[in-house]
Amino acid sequence: AGAALAQPAIADGAPLGGRKRGGMRPRAWRWALWAWLAVALAGPWLAPLPFRAQDRPAALQAPSRAHWLGTDEFGRDVESRLLVATGLTSLLAVGMAAPALALAAVAGLAAAAGPAAAAVMRQTGEICRSLPWMFVLVAVRAALPLDASTSTIALTLVVLFAAAAWPVAAWAFYSAGRALMQREFVIAAEAMGATRSQILRRHLWPNLRGLAITYFALLLAAAISAEVSLELVGLGLPQPWPTWGNMLDPLRDYTVATSCWWLYAPLLLIVPVLWGLSRQGLHPPSTMSQ
Repeated sequence: AGAALAQPAIADGAPLGGRKRGGMRPRAWRWALWAWLAVALAGPWLAPLPFRAQDRPAALQAPSRAHWLGTDEFGRDVESRLLVATGLTSLLAVGMAAPALALAAVAGLAAAAGPAAAAVMRQTGEICRSLPWMFVLVAVRAALPLDASTSTIALTLVVLFAAAAWPVAAWAFYSAGRALMQREFVIAAEAMGATRSQILRRHLWPNLRGLAITYFALLLAAAISAEVSLELVGLGLPQPWPTWGNMLDPLRDYTVATSCWWLYAPLLLIVPVLWGLSRQGLHPPSTMSQ
């Protein structure tokens, strides 16, 4: 299984700027990712109203000239909150995915260097994969004070996501690293007296960049899905900070879900972003070099 996961890293894949057959136009899913990046970076400055501003008499109003995407249950402008939420959710997702990827890369490459490290990674990974993470999240959140700061909750989510998500990616790095260690150019470098750090920097990492990009995209998608899911069960960032997850929270009410269709607006971003990230994960760039 690990070897299958590692295959995209050492096989020729679609180039990062993949093109349609017979044309020069980029793939649609890449446009979705570029649009997400643009909204995440510029959204907070494009918001027409403060995302905290409440107008209780105007609660749950349909889209109008004053509020293009309507208002939520507190009369807050959905458009403004969605623009700010895109940036906050993206920042949180990157903060969750990056440590998980770094931990996976370090553990996988260390395991590829020797059987002792591989045994430690195997046992630790199996323990992490077997834990009931939803119960762990509930227990940890319950242990935190009710008035825990936003930064404390965000840091907790980052640590727990990294602990839950690193094993699968680590196995991929381990398998790819083991395969590369048996390549002729690595054996030749060892015979010429190259140190492990030189081999890692000059020979292994250039061939593993594609794998890193692939798993970073997949981990970003998993982090966004986790954020949305955890917000819906009350384990995400607290109000009034807007995220894609807590903007969907009012839809747990059946009446709101069936009558306030404009509150589904975050899905207009969530679905294409997850689609784009999953497609990026299936189209790793070719980074084979010697």
